[in-house]
Amino acid sequence: MNCPRCNARVAFTKNRCDNCGQDLRDYRRVVSLSNAYYNKALEQAKVRDLSGAMESLNQSLQFNKMNTNARNLLGLIYCEIGEVVSALSEWVLSKHFQEKDNEAEYYIRKVQANPNKLESYNQTIKKYNTALMAAQNGDEDMAIIQLKKVVNTNPKFIRATQLLALLYMMSGKKENRIKALRLLKNIAKIDVTNTTTLRYMKELSDVHIKASDNNSEPKEHRNPGERKTLPRADVDAYKTITPYKEEKPFVLPFVNVMIGVIIGIAVMYFLIVPHMRASDASKANEDFKKYSENQASIDSNNSALKNQNETLQARVEELEKEILELRGGDNTNGQTLAEMYDGLLKAVRAYTAQDLDKTAQILSKINVEGFQSDTAKKVYQELSEASFEQASQKTFESGRDAYNGEGEFAGARDYDKAIELLEQALEYNGDNTDAMYFLGRCYQQLSKPDQAKEYYDKIINDYPDSSRVAEAASRLRELGY
Repeated sequence: MNCPRCNARVAFTKNRCDNCGQDLRDYRRVVSLSNAYYNKALEQAKVRDLSGAMESLNQSLQFNKMNTNARNLLGLIYCEIGEVVSALSEWVLSKHFQEKDNEAEYYIRKVQANPNKLESYNQTIKKYNTALMAAQNGDEDMAIIQLKKVVNTNPKFIRATQLLALLYMMSGKKENRIKALRLLKNIAKIDVTNTTTLRYMKELSDVHIKASDNNSEPKEHRNPGERKTLPRADVDAYKTITPYKEEKPFVLPFVNVMIGVIIGIAVMYFLIVPHMRASDASKANEDFKKYSENQASIDSNNSALKNQNETLQARVEELEKEILELRGGDNTNGQTLAEMYDGLLKAVRAYTAQDLDKTAQILSKINVEGFQSDTAKKVYQELSEASFEQASQKTFESGRDAYNGEGEFAGARDYDKAIELLEQALEYNGDNTDAMYFLGRCYQQLSKPDQAKEYYDKIINDYPDSSRVAEAASRLRELGY
């Protein structure tokens, strides 16, 4: 293992680091616990207890965030349940903690080797989010349309399949409940202990029994050697095994119906035609009325379909724009998804090297809203909290030196440079009242009283407890306000 203080290689049995003298007993217990949870997760993953494995891996990473084996396995599980973006986030972090001899590099390269497939995964995530929003707003039909596309593209996407099954269950229709049971059985093979899947299947236990009864043969048609009950198998699997037997019973009823129609037409022609001719006028009126009603219904349906088509067309344009972004087009700040993740990785490296200024500079160029992964957003948030405030203070001090003509600006006051640095400090920390005050002073020295007043007023009105309030009020009096 490596020493947590100096990162020197130390034997696992050592109680102290030979290089820096750090006590390693507590650290060794933490590493042992992390490895124990990783081993437990590995055993759970082998029997497809993926939910339990994810919980064990998260506990392992809480003890030791640099356990790259745990991160790599967590990424593989995310990939298995259809959440490829989350998997990439874990592998990127793993590669940061262990740059050499890390299997995460192989996993990342393998996913990125097929850009079209990676693009389709990103599209499924966006469609899932759109469907989730539609379901929350009560538009279940649109949500089902989107989720069916997601599940067809990525059958292992467990959360999308669960949501689709739930919407089918909420409809209350028997055929939809059967569809829900089929979906749940498919994903139950991926994660056998997923509590949400098991709970939904329990709700559909009656559907499973009825489906089995409907597919079973009557007692009198069974051979003596056959088993009395069908095996508990998926409906699709059972139909695939006996496709011909399922279709055969429907042929004879269809022939009977056709024969009945022919006989009915013959009876109508010979017995009812005279009466029908006598009531042609009345029947024509009734037919015209029915035609008008049908036409009105068709017009209404056409209008609804037109509105739906407009909505879908708008969504297609939006998806085309998203595809352009994923293929290398610009996001809102001119960055592609790959560039954003690369920037986040560089920020992590700068933070690990204790270069908080460089960390803040890199993070300020990243549009955090462009991340699809909650893990990436969380990493960005933790790094910004750790670096922005210190970077803001350091940048402010440089701006103050430029204003006073001190430090590296000794002997020459540079108000324009001071304004540039102080505005950068406010970008890092919008509550830096010292930077606001000196920005006001710079504009006051440049004879721009309106801009100076704006910053003085902001200190007085928005930060009444600041130590700069009295000085800001004094400067406003100097300006005549």
